[in-house]
Amino acid sequence: MCYIKSSVILSKEDKIKSKVRILKMKNEKLEKSIKRLDTDIAAMNIARKYLSNVEEIDSVRDELNNKRQVLANELYSEDYRCYAECKEAIEEMLNEELGQQEQKELLELIKDIFGRQSPNASKKSSGLNAWLKELNITHNWVNNEESDWDILVITGFGLYK
Repeated sequence: MCYIKSSVILSKEDKIKSKVRILKMKNEKLEKSIKRLDTDIAAMNIARKYLSNVEEIDSVRDELNNKRQVLANELYSEDYRCYAECKEAIEEMLNEELGQQEQKELLELIKDIFGRQSPNASKKSSGLNAWLKELNITHNWVNNEESDWDILVITGFGLYK
């Protein structure tokens, strides 16, 4: 007879959650690396102005750019699949008024699906508006006089790049 410990058996939902956590950790590491390389590249561009070894600086900068491109390709490789998944979830929200809580939940959903904090690792913006712009989702913000939190109305989908 074979005995299996119950702690070893994972439900399908637990396996998915585990994969999502691993993807998030991987993507967070990639995002940090890209931001670090962006900072290094900017420093090289400044150094180029003041130092005489321009060819060496250009060589290092090009190498950093190549590393950055490899990381960016890896980070964004699943974006089309993630976009399709987001679109499917957001289609149910079309032309509905989304208040503060729904907007927060939507932002978390998008971040979970993409497995990263910001739509563009090189930019600091990571809010809902940044994601909506990056995903080319057409929307309107409606002033809510009862609250200082505007209402979001998603009106459609543009062409995803």
